[in-house]
Amino acid sequence: MNTNTPPSNRNTNTSPSNTNANTHSSTSIDNNAHPLFLHNNDQPGMVLISKKLTGYENYASWKRSMQIALSAKKKLAIVTGEFVAPDVSSPLYAHWCQVNDMVITWILNTVNDDISKSMNYMDNAAVVWNELSESFSAVSGHKFYEAQRALFKHEQGNDSVEFYFHKLKGFWDELRALSPVIQCTL
Repeated sequence: MNTNTPPSNRNTNTSPSNTNANTHSSTSIDNNAHPLFLHNNDQPGMVLISKKLTGYENYASWKRSMQIALSAKKKLAIVTGEFVAPDVSSPLYAHWCQVNDMVITWILNTVNDDISKSMNYMDNAAVVWNELSESFSAVSGHKFYEAQRALFKHEQGNDSVEFYFHKLKGFWDELRALSPVIQCTL
């Protein structure tokens, strides 16, 4: 990868509002708390989570698992766009490109091959993340109906109270995740 000129899809916006996002951690990139720190064990072939994104039916669960894994790696700010690409003249630009490419491979390693084929040429982790969100986060009325139906049909049967409640809570969490967020605008 040539780091002298930015590829067209890389976000190199360094306006004052975005510059502050990149300085949210005053630690050195050699410190494991910095979003651009890569541990010696961080490899492109690493699979952060075992579940593969197959489509809208498991997107919510996949996304949550990836958020947890990326947060544990301190790379969530890369996909959310909170830590944008520094200016190409910045000494951090090459490090950002390396981490960005690593995060892209981690994401692509956890999606179905048919999905990853369409994303192989994207070169910004936040763009990949947003593309997946736009493609698979739309909740169909059918999926919401199926989740409600599973909840209403669920019976305790021979399950312990604890196990029954655990399954109920899982249904409630799924419905909450599937419910559209209604924003009040005044």
